[in-house]
Amino acid sequence: MKKIVFLLLVAFAFTLSAKAQHFDQYFEDKTVRINYLHIGNAHSESIRIDQYKVGDGWFGTRAFLKDPYNYGDITVEVYDSTSNKLIYSRSYSTLFCEYRTTERGETEVAEMEECVNIPMPKQTVRLIFVAYDRSRVATKLLDIFMNPTTTAMAPMTKDYPVMNLHKGGSPKKAIDILLIPDGYAKSDAKLLKHDMRRFASYIMNCSPYKEMAKKVNIRAIKGFSEQSGITQPQNNFYVKTLLNCTYNALDLDRYLMCLNVWNMYDVADDAPFDAIIIICNSEKYGGGGIYNFYCTVYNHGEYPDYVVVHEMGHLIGGLADEYYTSEVSVQDFYPAGTEPTEPNVTTLVDFDSKWKDLVKEGTPIPTPTSTKNSPDYDRVGAYEGGGYVSKGVYRPTQHCTMNTIVYDDFCPVCLRTLKSMIDYYSLEKSE
Repeated sequence: MKKIVFLLLVAFAFTLSAKAQHFDQYFEDKTVRINYLHIGNAHSESIRIDQYKVGDGWFGTRAFLKDPYNYGDITVEVYDSTSNKLIYSRSYSTLFCEYRTTERGETEVAEMEECVNIPMPKQTVRLIFVAYDRSRVATKLLDIFMNPTTTAMAPMTKDYPVMNLHKGGSPKKAIDILLIPDGYAKSDAKLLKHDMRRFASYIMNCSPYKEMAKKVNIRAIKGFSEQSGITQPQNNFYVKTLLNCTYNALDLDRYLMCLNVWNMYDVADDAPFDAIIIICNSEKYGGGGIYNFYCTVYNHGEYPDYVVVHEMGHLIGGLADEYYTSEVSVQDFYPAGTEPTEPNVTTLVDFDSKWKDLVKEGTPIPTPTSTKNSPDYDRVGAYEGGGYVSKGVYRPTQHCTMNTIVYDDFCPVCLRTLKSMIDYYSLEKSE
C-alpha cells in the first residue's frame, strides 16, 4: 500500500542522514531542466529532447530522491552510469497523456511541449523516460546517457520580480507554491498584485494548508502580458499573453490550459517552486490541473476560490475528479478490471490499497447514498459514480471539493492525501 510505504518513510525521516550523503554523493546543488516534445496519439508515442537548461540550487525534496507514490503517467528515472543504481525518480502527468484518451487522439498526431527538473548529476547518468497507460502498462520512451560536463546546457535566467505572499519555512523545508499571472497587461498592475494576494489567501484559508501553514510557502511572479485577457477560441477571441494560456483545450470549452510550457518554466525559474499555479485574467469560468505539472484558474466571476483549491487537488495530490455528470473530452479513462492510480477513486479491484482503513466496520461496500439529514450522510464508504462515469468507479464520500462546487470541503481521504504530500515536500532535507 502506497500510504503505508509513505508513513514508514515519514517515521524514519529524521534518521535518514545517510540519505543526505546519497544526494551529495551523486548530485550538485543545481537544477537541470529537460525540455522535450511529446509526440504521438492513442496508438504510439515518443519524446524528443529539445534543450537542457541549468540553474543554481536544487529546491525539490532531498529526503526522498525516489518517488514513493508514482501517481503520474510518466516517470523520469536517473541511474548512476557506473553502478546502474537508481538515484532519482520523478512521477508526473501531462496534457498529452489526457489527449491520448480523447476522440481526436485516436487519429491525429500531436506534438506538445513538456519538461521535467532533475538535480544536477556529478557524473554521467542514464536517463530513462517511462510512460504508463491507464491500465498501468509501461512503455519506455527514451533511454539515453547524459554527461554533465559535455552536454550543452543553457543557463536559466532571472527576468521577473518575485512577490513573497506567505512564508512558512525555507525552500528546503516546505512545499513551494508559485503563482504566475497570465493575461495581465501593464495597465492591470494593481489588479495583478491584488489577485496574487487574493489567491494566496484562498489557499491558506483552506484545509489542509491553513493547518500546515509552517510547511507552505507561496510566492508570485510579477510578469505582464502584451494584452489583457485570455484566448477563447470558441468566441473567436485571441490575445498575446505571457504564457499563451487558452480555453477549449482538448476541445472542452471550460478546459483552460497553457500551450507554451517551456516558456512557463522559463518564467517560473525566477523563484523556487514545487507547484505552479497560473492565475488567468478572465471572467470566463475555467481551469485545469495536472499532477506534478501545473494548474490554472480564472480570476473573476463566481467560484475562483473553489476552482483553485480543486485544481490544486489534481496538481499536488494526484486526486481524481469525483464528479460524473459534467461534460468531459476523455474516453474510457478508467479501464475495466484495473485499479485507478488516483488515491480518491476505486474500481474495488484493489480497495485495500485505497481508503479501506478509513471505512467504519459494518459500512456496506458499495455504499448506498443517503440524504443530508441522515446520520450516515458524512460517513466514508465507496459511493458509485466518479472519475467521469456513473457506473463501476467509486468515490469515498457523498460530498467533497473534488466532487461538487464547494470551497474548503475536502473529504477525509483527499485531506489525508494532501497532508501526506505537503509532508513529503517539507520533511527535513539536507542543507
